[in-house]
Amino acid sequence: MTTILKRTTLSIALTVACAAASAGPVILGGDDLTDHGSRSAGGANVAGWLYIEKAVGSILSGVTRAGTLTTDIVALGSAANPGFNSSNAGGAIGSAANVLGRTVTYVDGAADINAFFVALAAGTINPGMLWMSGEGATNNLDPSEGLALTANAAAINAFGVSGGGIMAHGSGVVAYGWLSALLPGITEVQDCNSTGATLTAAGIAAFPGLGNNNINNFAGPCHSTFTGNFGGLQTLALDGLGRNYIIGGGGGTIIQCGQPNQPPCPPTGVPEPGSLPLVLLAAMGLALPQFRRLRGHKAAA
Repeated sequence: MTTILKRTTLSIALTVACAAASAGPVILGGDDLTDHGSRSAGGANVAGWLYIEKAVGSILSGVTRAGTLTTDIVALGSAANPGFNSSNAGGAIGSAANVLGRTVTYVDGAADINAFFVALAAGTINPGMLWMSGEGATNNLDPSEGLALTANAAAINAFGVSGGGIMAHGSGVVAYGWLSALLPGITEVQDCNSTGATLTAAGIAAFPGLGNNNINNFAGPCHSTFTGNFGGLQTLALDGLGRNYIIGGGGGTIIQCGQPNQPPCPPTGVPEPGSLPLVLLAAMGLALPQFRRLRGHKAAA
């Protein structure tokens, strides 16, 4: 019995470790750089839009979603803006994708956001990354769309765990209510200074190609910083006053602590028995019948 349980425990640990290792990249910023960028006459992204281009390119290079992707990017909260108008969130992600040679599917409106997550669960759409527009420009998240994202927070987390990339902009409950649902211990402070903002060592390592001028005042202002329990996220950039301005990480980044395939929550480092990871409980459930059969054979012998 001891040998069987040890093997089962090892198998469970490997399953959890592999799932965590395959999680996708994440960039969450307290910015509205959708509003502070544009596209030049020659087709190049400028200022905040250049940050979006470089960040999206870095994220997509680390995506490990299984199966054939049906679209590279799903833009949640924005409609297409073919003219790439400045101060337009749909134009920002559209221009970034255009320069990168990537495809975008736009999901605009609360009803369509909810329908998208139904389709995602059914496997009828398989994107490489989710992009959430924030609320600082035009053609971006409204309160009803923010509520729809919060209602689907678990699905956003599951998408990341499955190897999909996640990127978000903004400040406040409309932009990050879904994050607070996953990490109740995180606090978003409505204060930020992009002048002198710098990437951390983790930010440089996670996203090659991003430079300080892609996230500081040369790109545009920022509006919020993060404190508290970040779960499996790291600080990728500090604002000019040393506060956590962009959080996330490269491949293997986990958002929610203390849940399936997630690291334990601080400060104790040990989840309560009632919050045992579902993957662990499922594996125990699969192992139990086998153990009973083996025990029955032993008794018969």
